[in-house]
Amino acid sequence: MSEHIGRQARRQTAALRGLIGAFLIGAVSGAGYHIAKDQSLAISPVILGAGFVGLALLAAITSVVYWRNIDEAAREAHKFAWFWGGSSAMLLVLPVPFLIGDARLVALLGQHAPTDWFAIGVTALIIAQLIGYGLVWAGWWLRQR
Repeated sequence: MSEHIGRQARRQTAALRGLIGAFLIGAVSGAGYHIAKDQSLAISPVILGAGFVGLALLAAITSVVYWRNIDEAAREAHKFAWFWGGSSAMLLVLPVPFLIGDARLVALLGQHAPTDWFAIGVTALIIAQLIGYGLVWAGWWLRQR
């Protein structure tokens, strides 16, 4: 039995390293893209697409391995946090653009193309959901201790 636990711990550690690696590769790639864009260098959409697919594949594989290796309490913590933290954050953030108004958003963030506004909105929503998830997840574990 201890051999099974040791193997499971190694797989979970490898999956966690893969997730962190995918995050770091994504962060470095995003920073590199914006640096190249600021210096007016052209990056092929094929290269960007291939990089995105590679990162998504790495993240998906390591997420599945991680999920299969965590215990039931950790799974429940993740599900509870995504449902309550992510949903609550989405409910709080979605009406913000409508309440602020177009003119104030342009004054705050500058003039952008519609596709840029869409990307800003999606990014803001994902960040809010991650913050909500993190807060609820931490609260779950603090409450369980």
